[in-house]
Amino acid sequence: IIDGILDSPTGQKPFSKAVKKMYQKLQGKWVALSVERVGQHTVKKIFIKLQSMEDRLSLSEELAQGIHKLDTNAMGRSVISECAVRDYMEGEEVWNNAVKKLLEKESFLKDIIEGNLVGSEKKRKRKRKKTNKVDNEDEESTANKVKKSKE
Repeated sequence: IIDGILDSPTGQKPFSKAVKKMYQKLQGKWVALSVERVGQHTVKKIFIKLQSMEDRLSLSEELAQGIHKLDTNAMGRSVISECAVRDYMEGEEVWNNAVKKLLEKESFLKDIIEGNLVGSEKKRKRKRKKTNKVDNEDEESTANKVKKSKE
C-alpha cells in the first residue's frame, strides 16, 4: 500500500495529502525504518516525494539524530547518502544545495524514463510492395487464357 502511494503521481492532491499523512504518522520511527531491508526504500521514496523542503529538513534532522545507528549497516548508509544526512550536519545551506541536486537528478531520470515510454510505442508494420514478377505472371496467365478461349 505504501509503495502504491509513493509510486503514484504525488503532484496530484489526494496523493500529496497521503504522503504528508504517512510522513506525520511515521515521525519518530524513521531511523528504525531506515535500517530495515524493506523500510529503507520507503524512507528514500518519501524523502523524494515530500512536497515541502521543511518536511525534508525535519526528516533529515530526525535521521541525523540516529546517524550512529544508520552507520551500522549498508541500508542505513544508503539512506544517509540519499537523504543528505551528512550534508544536513554540515549546515542548512549545504543541505539545501545537496537536496536540490538530488531532486534535479530524480526529475532528469524521470524525464528520461517517460521519454522512453513515449517512444516505445508499437511500431507500425511497413506494407510490402508487390513485386512486378507476380503482377506480370498474373497478367500473362489471364492473357493466355483469353487467347486460348479465342482459338
